[in-house]
Amino acid sequence: MAILKVAKLGNPILRKRSSRVTLEEVLAPEFQEFLDDMVDTMRALDGVGLAAPQVFQSKNVIVIESEENQRYVGSSNLSLIVMLNPKIISASEETIEGWEGCLSLENLRGRVSRSSKIEVKGFNRFMEPMSLAAEGFLAVVFQHEIDHLNGTLFVDRMKDLQTLCHLEEYDQYWAKRPVGAGSL
Repeated sequence: MAILKVAKLGNPILRKRSSRVTLEEVLAPEFQEFLDDMVDTMRALDGVGLAAPQVFQSKNVIVIESEENQRYVGSSNLSLIVMLNPKIISASEETIEGWEGCLSLENLRGRVSRSSKIEVKGFNRFMEPMSLAAEGFLAVVFQHEIDHLNGTLFVDRMKDLQTLCHLEEYDQYWAKRPVGAGSL
């Protein structure tokens, strides 16, 4: 498997709406290899999620996985999820606010408010329908990754840009302050 290059803030692919994955694409061995490469890239970079536009493929694909990790407040063990053409079909009015970061916005953190519960529908890597209900940290991760498919970055969701900071300053000044669950 390969570790893919990650698009950084300013690259136009991050602001483009990605296209749906077709059954024909899913059946191609290169596509399945791409999915494996996405997972390997996410793991190698210590991420909890990755969207295809972040690795220069404008396709509706996300991968999510995490283990409990001090880097991600409120995180828990999440088994690997590979989802094609994901769509949020419902989102709670109740929100949680937490710190988010992004592999495409390296070394930046900011506070973002997200729905605390969502329902998502899509397809697995073999184009079989799947749906799930997510809350807390997992709901935040899904919303963050699905935003990437629509050309939206976490900084676009920030209500107060005064919380945008570099990772080093976050660690020094903000990390020890409780701000609620759902931090990425």
